[in-house]
Amino acid sequence: MTATVLLERLKTIAKVFLPDSRLNAFPPDFTIRRPILSLLRRRLDRGEACFLALYRWDSKTVHEQDPDSREDDRRLSAASRRQLAALAREQFGAGELIGMDQFGAQDYAVLVSAPHDPDESFVPAALFRRLELLRHAFEGGTATVLPEAAERRQLTGTYVPVSAASWGNRADAAEVLKETFDFALALATGAVTPQVIEARRQLDEILAEGRISVLAQPIMNLRSGDVYGWEILTRGPAASVFHMPDELFRFAGQSKLLSKLEFIVVRHALDEIASRRICEPVFLNVTPVTLAHPLFMAHLEQCLERHPALSARQIVLEITERHEIHDLAGMSEILGRFREKGYRFAIDDAGSGYSSLQWIGELTPELIKIDRSVIQFVDRFKVKESLLRAIVTAAGEMSCEVVAEGVEREEEADVLFRLDVGMGQGYYFARPNPLMHEHERGIFEEMKERIQIRRGLVAS
Repeated sequence: MTATVLLERLKTIAKVFLPDSRLNAFPPDFTIRRPILSLLRRRLDRGEACFLALYRWDSKTVHEQDPDSREDDRRLSAASRRQLAALAREQFGAGELIGMDQFGAQDYAVLVSAPHDPDESFVPAALFRRLELLRHAFEGGTATVLPEAAERRQLTGTYVPVSAASWGNRADAAEVLKETFDFALALATGAVTPQVIEARRQLDEILAEGRISVLAQPIMNLRSGDVYGWEILTRGPAASVFHMPDELFRFAGQSKLLSKLEFIVVRHALDEIASRRICEPVFLNVTPVTLAHPLFMAHLEQCLERHPALSARQIVLEITERHEIHDLAGMSEILGRFREKGYRFAIDDAGSGYSSLQWIGELTPELIKIDRSVIQFVDRFKVKESLLRAIVTAAGEMSCEVVAEGVEREEEADVLFRLDVGMGQGYYFARPNPLMHEHERGIFEEMKERIQIRRGLVAS
């Protein structure tokens, strides 16, 4: 036995005597205890809502398991554990972070909790958003450390609640954790399991009962400081696996229910917009499969007929680059038919993938929404600023408006002012909230003043 191996074994033995709280990040396997189970058990006993985030490095291509690729995977695993342990502790405090563990070759789980608060229905939304920010930081950090290994893989994130019902039946903590991880893995991979079948039943019930709600996030005019329009965001039932839109829409797509879901969202959104007497443009996310549905235009028209104060010109349909379009020419024809009725279009997530320029060139959108991956820390990376400047220049030549998404810091907003980006959206300006009547919008006056001041400072 070498001295190095002996030292590692001694370190592992020494960890047996550490408290669970010191072993919450990828602890060694002990025969006598699993610290992460003890930590989870305590949170569940206190009635806290617990959630599991599964971060999974999926292979972009099928590759042979040659010695070099296996070594790359080992290095990726080690780097991922280090990155995730550090970043999770930055994103979540000790009162929220339960622990982290690795369940498969490239499957990493982060367990977090929120104190029980029956009056707070948006705790999952806030937590899920931070888990998604953690995913972006984890992916970027690991790719920086190991670009050659991360190049072959892409990171997915799936977020599910730990089964409180199972815990209420006094199931073993190990069983509850395994049940939760298995469900997250099935959702991430599209596998059909008893849990997925039950989730499909729940989704059918949610859609049948219309238990879908909508929020709105303002899109700010960065030249005047006024609210330009509103992006409509979807939420499923609170504290369910379908609360956040990523899981809701992904599972609906896997279950062949995507168009049914989007028809319901459009109806709910336009009902809310009409009841609040919203007169600014409203942005509705629509996937290409729904846009091509033979009944979608008729559905939109029926919704507008119910609300004469609304018009097609007020509606901007967002098409995300994350959903593939196999026939751009055919989709362009479909967009033309909608445009004849007065609808406008935005390309969402521009800059997030290789096909952005082709989409923009062939679909000729009225607006381009620049992905948050370009905007995040744009003040620190010259290549991001160059990409942003190129998109703004191209949009100007095509007479497209530009919206910068995911603006979270003042420094990012200052770059937008300097490059004369027309509109911005993100937590720096306002969080998603229920739609507001016009007389409730006094909260935006302070932001309007801040935009005008910052723009003046940058311009000078």
